Amino acid sequence: MLQELQPGFFDRVRRLTSRRVELGTRGWSLVVLALVAFVVVIEIVAQVYDIRGPVDLLAHDFVGRPGIGEIKLAGLVLALVCMPARLRWWMLGAVVLLEGVWNLQRVIVGNPGTVGNGILFGLVGTGLYAFWKLHGSEKSATLKAVGLGLMMPIMGRVGDAWLVLSAKANPKVLDEYVEVADRALGSPSWVMGRIVTDSAFLTEVLSTVYVFLPVGAAIIAFFQLRNVAREGFPRHHIIRTFLLIGMIGPIVYFIFPVVGPAYAFGHEHPGAGWVDVWPWVTPDITEPVARFFDQGIARNCMPSLHTAWATCILLHGLRGSTASRIFGIVWFVCTIAATLGFGYHYAIDILAGIVFTLTIEAALTRPETGWTRLRMGVVAAGFVVFAGLLLLTRLAAVPMSTGGAGAAVLLLAPVGMIAIAFLFVERPELLSVGQRPGGPTTPSLRQRSQA
Repeated sequence: MLQELQPGFFDRVRRLTSRRVELGTRGWSLVVLALVAFVVVIEIVAQVYDIRGPVDLLAHDFVGRPGIGEIKLAGLVLALVCMPARLRWWMLGAVVLLEGVWNLQRVIVGNPGTVGNGILFGLVGTGLYAFWKLHGSEKSATLKAVGLGLMMPIMGRVGDAWLVLSAKANPKVLDEYVEVADRALGSPSWVMGRIVTDSAFLTEVLSTVYVFLPVGAAIIAFFQLRNVAREGFPRHHIIRTFLLIGMIGPIVYFIFPVVGPAYAFGHEHPGAGWVDVWPWVTPDITEPVARFFDQGIARNCMPSLHTAWATCILLHGLRGSTASRIFGIVWFVCTIAATLGFGYHYAIDILAGIVFTLTIEAALTRPETGWTRLRMGVVAAGFVVFAGLLLLTRLAAVPMSTGGAGAAVLLLAPVGMIAIAFLFVERPELLSVGQRPGGPTTPSLRQRSQA
């Protein structure tokens, strides 16, 4: 009898993983050291391939003309949201002053203005001030805020080096396979490409959403983290998912190299494409092959990380207020339209990006419930569906292109199933009829009849 009352394996796992773990000073120090080591490794690899690494790029951002100002603005917004209220205006004032000084000298010599130098120096300066002058919870909150703010431009520069490495490592790309397989869905990039190309208004709106995606994430972070300096960080928030997507997703670029329709079949990079037909005519391909492509173009299409991040914004936006939900939905729809309409991605890239984020979110959401059998099953299913999309595209592109509605269902149905399964992880009460070992379960036939 006592043996029967002992918790099973899955129940022990669920209880163990549902506990909140606080890293403390030593734990956070190890995390910082690991990130520094990762950046250094990427820098060394970049030097071996004779390209600019993240350390070189970041140094230039500090003292030269910084690039990707949008991601630095997102880092600033994130830091301001998370730090103690009394320090926000001081830091913002210092950043504005520093940006003014840097841009004044640019105007004097006749160069256009930009943003970035003041933000980076403002973040670092605030961190140093907190380390030496602040104490207790205020010090901890400020350092975490500065760390999150700096994480955005640092990982952005790591990503820049990684994209160049993806081109160096893969002389050939698989765009012909993806384009042919995409015909099962009606070649959406060609359809949206014609719509966006014919509309100056859509082009302007969608390009703004596409470029300012990190700022979109920072806006959702504002809804989630605006009280963290006083109440502490929630166990799950958008930045965790956002950074994890950026760390795992680029690995696939080396496994499944794709450059996108505007590059392979258009003129996004003059002279690089095989033909110049996007978005007006689908290319004449009957037997797809892996083909050599200009090694100056990143292989960053599969999965679509812009879609993955937009899905992250959508999921976290839906958990918030009405304004947060509307913002998340609009941002997601506009990002999908932009990725297709500008020819940066195929539809299968987008499906893969959605599955990718749902799988990661299934592993992270509702941490208080722990790793239940349901959560494990959904994460495993997400991995299988993601791998299946890649395998179908690579091995069955031609049959899918001529398979009609059946092929479209084969691509879309598993994505829909993962979305539904994720909903049950996000809201386990939809399945629960009482706590059982291993987490929520569906009601039995007997329990349904009694109800």
